[in-house]
Amino acid sequence: MSLRKSGAAAGTPVGSKGLTQVGTPNRVQKRTPNINAGGESSNLNSSSFLQDDYSSAQTPKRSSDAFQTPRRGAASPVDIFQTPMTSQGAQTRSGFAERVYQSTGGRRGFIGTGSGPGIADDNGVPRRSLLDDLAQDPMFGPPPAQQPSRDVGGSGKLPVAKAAPVALKPAPKQSASAIPEAVVDLPSQRTYLLGTFGILLAWKIYNVLDLLADESRQTSVYMFAKWCFLDTAMCYVVWMMHIPGISVSRKAMYLLILLCVFIDLNMFLLPTSIFVLALKPMAVSVASGCMRSVKSIPWLGPRLVGDNDLLIDTFELDDEHILGRHTIHILPHSLAHMNPQTKSFCIDSRAQHEAPWYSRLTLGLLGGQGGIYSQANIHQQVAIPILINGTHPASIHYAYTSFETGERQVRKISNVGALQVYTGAVYPSLGNWVMATYYLPVTEVGAYEIVSVKDVKGLEFRTATHAPPTIVVSCPKARLQWRTDVGAADNFSVGSDGHASICQRLGSSDSDSNPTPGTNGLIEVVVEGYEPIDMNIVRLVNGHREVIGLDGVQPRISEIPAALSDAKDVPVDSAKRAEIERWSRYRARRSVYTLSDAFLRPGEYVYKLESIRDAANHSVALGERNLGHRHGNGGSSGDKVASSGGLFDGEKMVVGKATSYMARVHVHERPTAAWTSRLLGGELPLRLSDDKLRKSKHLLPLKLSGSGPWTVEYEVVNGDEITRESQTFSDARDASIEASKPGSYRLAGLTDSHCSGTADRSNVTLVLTPHPAINVTSAPIMAHECGGEIGAQIELELSGRPPFAVHYRERNLRFPNSRALTRVVRTQQRRHTLKIVPELAGTYEFEFFRLEDDNYPSGQAISEVVRQAIHAQPSVRVDPKHRHHQPAICMGQSFSLPLVFKGNGPWQLMYNVVHDDRRHTHTVTDIVDEHFTLDLGSLDSPGEYTVELVQVKDGNMCARDLMDIAATVKVREGGPRAAFQCPSGGIRVLDGEKTQIPVILSGEYPIDLKYRKIGDPAERVFTAMFGYGSRGNNGGSQISGSVPAYGPGEYELIAADDICPGTVDPLGARCTIKVEPKPSAWFTSSGLSYNKSSGISQIRGDGAWQLASVCEGTTSPGAFELGLSGSGPWRLEYRVDFWQWSNAHSGDPRYVDRSNTHTAVAMQQSTLKAECCDPGLYRYTLTAVSDERYQRLQRLEPGPADTLPGETKRLTVVEHRVTRSPQAELRAYLPDGTPMDATSSRGAFGRSRPPVIKHCLAPGQSRTEGGAQTWANVRDRLPVFRVEFEKDGLAPFDAWIEVFPASGPSEVVAIREIAGYSQAIALPEHIASQIGRYHMRLVRTRDARGCEHHYVDPSEVGLGRPDKDGKAIAGGIEIEYIEAPSARPASASPASNPSRSVCVGDILAFDLRGLNSWNVDYIYNGHHRSTHSSKRLFRRLADEPGTFALTSVCHRSANDCCSEFTDLNYTIHDIPRVRVSGGKNVYQDILEGDMADIRLDLVGTPPFTFTWQRRALGGNKVLESHTVKDFDGKVYVIPTSSEGTFEVTFIQDRFCQYPKA
Repeated sequence: MSLRKSGAAAGTPVGSKGLTQVGTPNRVQKRTPNINAGGESSNLNSSSFLQDDYSSAQTPKRSSDAFQTPRRGAASPVDIFQTPMTSQGAQTRSGFAERVYQSTGGRRGFIGTGSGPGIADDNGVPRRSLLDDLAQDPMFGPPPAQQPSRDVGGSGKLPVAKAAPVALKPAPKQSASAIPEAVVDLPSQRTYLLGTFGILLAWKIYNVLDLLADESRQTSVYMFAKWCFLDTAMCYVVWMMHIPGISVSRKAMYLLILLCVFIDLNMFLLPTSIFVLALKPMAVSVASGCMRSVKSIPWLGPRLVGDNDLLIDTFELDDEHILGRHTIHILPHSLAHMNPQTKSFCIDSRAQHEAPWYSRLTLGLLGGQGGIYSQANIHQQVAIPILINGTHPASIHYAYTSFETGERQVRKISNVGALQVYTGAVYPSLGNWVMATYYLPVTEVGAYEIVSVKDVKGLEFRTATHAPPTIVVSCPKARLQWRTDVGAADNFSVGSDGHASICQRLGSSDSDSNPTPGTNGLIEVVVEGYEPIDMNIVRLVNGHREVIGLDGVQPRISEIPAALSDAKDVPVDSAKRAEIERWSRYRARRSVYTLSDAFLRPGEYVYKLESIRDAANHSVALGERNLGHRHGNGGSSGDKVASSGGLFDGEKMVVGKATSYMARVHVHERPTAAWTSRLLGGELPLRLSDDKLRKSKHLLPLKLSGSGPWTVEYEVVNGDEITRESQTFSDARDASIEASKPGSYRLAGLTDSHCSGTADRSNVTLVLTPHPAINVTSAPIMAHECGGEIGAQIELELSGRPPFAVHYRERNLRFPNSRALTRVVRTQQRRHTLKIVPELAGTYEFEFFRLEDDNYPSGQAISEVVRQAIHAQPSVRVDPKHRHHQPAICMGQSFSLPLVFKGNGPWQLMYNVVHDDRRHTHTVTDIVDEHFTLDLGSLDSPGEYTVELVQVKDGNMCARDLMDIAATVKVREGGPRAAFQCPSGGIRVLDGEKTQIPVILSGEYPIDLKYRKIGDPAERVFTAMFGYGSRGNNGGSQISGSVPAYGPGEYELIAADDICPGTVDPLGARCTIKVEPKPSAWFTSSGLSYNKSSGISQIRGDGAWQLASVCEGTTSPGAFELGLSGSGPWRLEYRVDFWQWSNAHSGDPRYVDRSNTHTAVAMQQSTLKAECCDPGLYRYTLTAVSDERYQRLQRLEPGPADTLPGETKRLTVVEHRVTRSPQAELRAYLPDGTPMDATSSRGAFGRSRPPVIKHCLAPGQSRTEGGAQTWANVRDRLPVFRVEFEKDGLAPFDAWIEVFPASGPSEVVAIREIAGYSQAIALPEHIASQIGRYHMRLVRTRDARGCEHHYVDPSEVGLGRPDKDGKAIAGGIEIEYIEAPSARPASASPASNPSRSVCVGDILAFDLRGLNSWNVDYIYNGHHRSTHSSKRLFRRLADEPGTFALTSVCHRSANDCCSEFTDLNYTIHDIPRVRVSGGKNVYQDILEGDMADIRLDLVGTPPFTFTWQRRALGGNKVLESHTVKDFDGKVYVIPTSSEGTFEVTFIQDRFCQYPKA
């Protein structure tokens, strides 16, 4: 078998280098124009999107359309956008591009210079070019004149204009917005302004609709004024904001204001203008539609809208009362033709067998939207087109011939409606006659022919004669499979995911390009289909597409599938055999090929069988989810595969399981192993040491490549001994060989999880380091003048690796019990000299016990001892206790210096004494003791003395010069001086305040000061230390400070000392501390009286001083006189305790009602004013006082409240009582004594109008209508008014009441000597005998004490009704007599029908009487509803069938004044309905001579009267009309054989009709 390339001649032989690539899969590439820097656009044709978007762009027609080149040296905006963008630039937009992008509203695309019709936005609206916007941008400014312009023509190029340059007129600069862009950006400003405009517009529309819908209110001055103001403000804001894009000029603002005022004038003040009359119908329609939409909301809609008048006036019955029409159309005969384009088809038999059983069972019966090309069955069935020209078919018979047996079968499709259909044309003039294509789904390979087609009436279609059969073959199939006869070389294996792996093969590059045919193949290609077959195979190696060089592709197997060859074994006659041979050429055959590859490079080898094509030109794209095919007869021979499935798009590989069309071979790279560069580049050889601080083994790091785990083999060569070992690693990062034996380490082999590899043969050597060693020699250090050896010189010879550390012990054998000194000698040299010169004489032993080097830092034990006799030199030093201290002494005192000597005594010391730049040398001999004190004697001159030690000699006269051994002492001339800095009159302080006594000192710190308090019984001495200050007498400066004083009294300085005794100034030796007296305050008894029965006596059993009692509300309650002592002015703090008049425990501090603390400023003669606001007992208590000296309040000792006259005790508590004024109120009662007002009617200044008490009268019961006799009968049922006093007052009482009648002036009624607490008010008949409202209020009351209470301002009494001027009548009772309302049906309304029967859509209207505000209650279909009506005509719409009853009408102002009705009950009947042919629009096709029945269904109450008509097709011409009267049935049938449209125009039942008259 041969493979041929797509589009080439058949039979192309297979080359020796493998299977030739069968083309390249097509890619749907987006053609993007490439605009170079020169402005040229390459690869642009008529199909590019630049040509599509700008096909109409022409040369600019006006000068402003041309964009001129910027100034010389600056980049053109066109050039900026024409510059090709790199990959990085495509992702990151520059700041300039971002500003351009924002300024154009986010538009992207090519830049044009013209603003012609070719440039449009996404909605197709022509828009300005981006370059036009840039030309007006201030960043660029108007470019210089006479520059060539550029244009984007239809070809997509940017040529240089040849015309004369035209200068651009600079665009007017837009004014900046009033709001900075930093606060709110311009798009947001425009959004906010337009949003505000939209809200105002919606509000205005709502006001206009509300005004137009209100019949009683046609104009509104308020609305006109409001909207004139709002419109003017909006126009002014738009002008003032200066927002770019929507700003207007001042002139335009005035014109807009005038336009808005004109519109407002027509809308709100001119209801009969032409403007309003034209707008009103539309407004009413829109408003009614909105209200109906809101009312349709369940539960909430009726409560929001209710029975609005607009809904009543615009109510219309729906058009569902007459539904349906029946159209009869007469058709000619029909035609049918199978596969008119003679295409061939193929079926994927394997997908058919894999389909679910229910899919195969219902195949041919399911259609609809999915059709035969749905995603679910696209691989399972093929659809053969059947062209139908006529009516819709009802059944299709077709013949099927098998390619295997040659048998012919006739099959039938009954459910034609389940087939997918494509309607090509519709002929309305022929009824339902169509030109349509029905797709017959088939699932078997064979030949198909149409036999017959019939419609629903059994009429047979005419079919095409001598039409060739439609051939359906098996779709070509191919798959990849692994060879089963591959050897075990190179670790070939197939994983669970179906992909294979192999180790990298080793060989020359020639073997890859020309391998031995059939030896390296791993993959086989199995192809099956209608031969000859073309294949398209692609290989992807490590992400790069390559042409495969393969050998051995001759088919190993070429056979007919077993399922297709079974028919040969069946014995048949010659005629049947000939029929089988006729169709056998369409059978599918199978071939097998082998693909070879050398696999010399590691990585991923992906083989994909992309597409195949059979002899019928069926191209199948393999590897895709949806496998499509192309019909061979319908396309050219050069058709290619539509898509590659996305596997190699962008040179990417899909990771997943292997499929039949894609195989992946992972060629594993052979692993490698080597020592790391850090190891080889480090210090070699490596050292091994048995020291615990050094390594006894080393980790030799490895660098591994491959896939873990790795097994590394290595050799250890130590002389003639060679050891071979192996180690396994799971992680390459931690791979290292642990080496603990000396020798040379060499890698021998490597194996990873997949393959064996190569190892580096470099050596790494490990050596064992030797222990360090030492050689010690010594010699004495001689000094003949000191008697011989004075030390030892020791030579150290070291071996090992420096640095070295030698440890030794030094011991003086002269002192056997002394502790040895341990010393360390550290050196970098291998030879070191150690000199030791001890201070003490004796035999010294130097023991060297440990040696350390770099290899053995823990040290090695050694034993080397050196002994040497030492004659020590003498030495002396200052005692360490005094070495770092500089002593100071007073002049005339002696000074001594302690010294410590070492050596052989007795010693001789030479020293110098330095003072005032003079040096004196002294010598001390015969010093026997090691601890010696050098006495310098008495120092009589002040200043510093320095003692320098010069030389010391021992008993052997061995002299030693001393260096830098000295001591210094300071000699002071005198001590400190101290004195108090006290004022002449002493220090005055406040009581309890701590104070300090100032002192002045001179001396050197620290100074100790001692002082005492004269007269102190304990005779205490107080001390104070001053640690900082000047140097005293020598410096001539002083120290200022203070010492604490311990209470008032006289203090005396005793002494002042530092290191020297000081003196006290006798003039400042004493100071006195005095305390200022505290302030005080009290009440004087002037104007007070002593009351033994005061409330305070309930607790203490005594009385209290009180001020005279006053009435509530008095203007002069009195005052208390105060007594004060101290330095004024004073600030007083006092507490006021208050007990209300109703408190039963008045005066008891435990039950106080209110307690407040106040402050006041008082002078020498001051009073404290009493409070008088609330009635009750007030108690005043002085608690604290302060004056000029004592700024803080000083608490006063509480004085007794029962101080008798003449006593010297000071009063701090007084009382004052305020008597409560008489309180009363007006109450209203029913005749049976039931209160009518729930709240008090007590008057008060400034009180608002009280609630009105309403009394309902039945019609005809008022005196106005019934006369005096009726009034006398009603008067007994009128309310009773009483004035009631509170029982805490003192009778008898007087009351004055002002009465305001319904008409006329007010009158004041005085009631005297009211003995009790309640009194009825008898009002004159002429005041309370009229229907209407009148008011009654208290003016003032008075009790027996003479205390009065005013409820009304006296200036307002007797001035008539103040409420006429807009002021409310303060307090009191207001009562109104109201007549009950009534209702009756309106004469012109269906509600006046005596039968009380109405229809849906009727308006029930009632006339209301009474006050112009009613609450109407009614029942509609069992639902109780209540509504408010301000009109005398109450209307309700009967929009649903059922019952309606008006139950009651009440006055809204007095809801308990109602009238109930029982005779206003109505029955609402539904509108009759008719359904023509079930209420549907039926279109029926019949042949000539047939009959059709048209059914009419009637709904309503018989008898019926209706009218039906027949109209011509395609017009409104009435061909015939009939009226049927008094029809008692429910169904009416119209038989007809005529063509036309039948419909009903009128229907009426017993009660109602549609449409209404």
